[in-house]
Amino acid sequence: MKIALDPGHGGIFSGAIGTVPFELHEKDVVWGICSKLAALLKKARHQVMLTRTGDVNLDKNLGQDLHKRADLINRAQVDLLVSVHCNAFSDPHPEGIECWYRPDSPAAEALARTLQQNLAKTFSDHLNRGIKAKDLVLFRYTQVPACHLETEFITNPTQLEFLASDFNQEKIAYTIAQALQQFAPGR
Repeated sequence: MKIALDPGHGGIFSGAIGTVPFELHEKDVVWGICSKLAALLKKARHQVMLTRTGDVNLDKNLGQDLHKRADLINRAQVDLLVSVHCNAFSDPHPEGIECWYRPDSPAAEALARTLQQNLAKTFSDHLNRGIKAKDLVLFRYTQVPACHLETEFITNPTQLEFLASDFNQEKIAYTIAQALQQFAPGR
């Protein structure tokens, strides 16, 4: 399978920033997860394309950055897309893992369900926020089953520490890889 991984944000776009008990940037967490995930998928003989290969942005304008990511994904002719993120909220108490998928795409919904079920099983002590159809820019401009995974709330102090852990990033990556092994596009 040919898989596109989108480590959200990057470069001048830090994404959400958790500040308690220390500062942590979403762009760094998701890069850690996606780089580990890419290695696991390659080891399992999948072709992997990353929309960024480090702490970089593709354009100084956020909208153009997203369009350039979509263009890379479309040109690579991948089978599916997983965009990895950390959730955030002004209140420090929300928590949980959720997966958003391209509306009106049964394949994207099936992918989201597979990802969410695997993550909920592995991280059974985390709130399962379920799957939701969302109309996101990256979904609008790509032509493949696409999911946007919110790995936890970086603005929740307990979850920030969870996300900062290299061990937990590896465990998230492994769980996503296992879910992708179970998923067959077009079903």
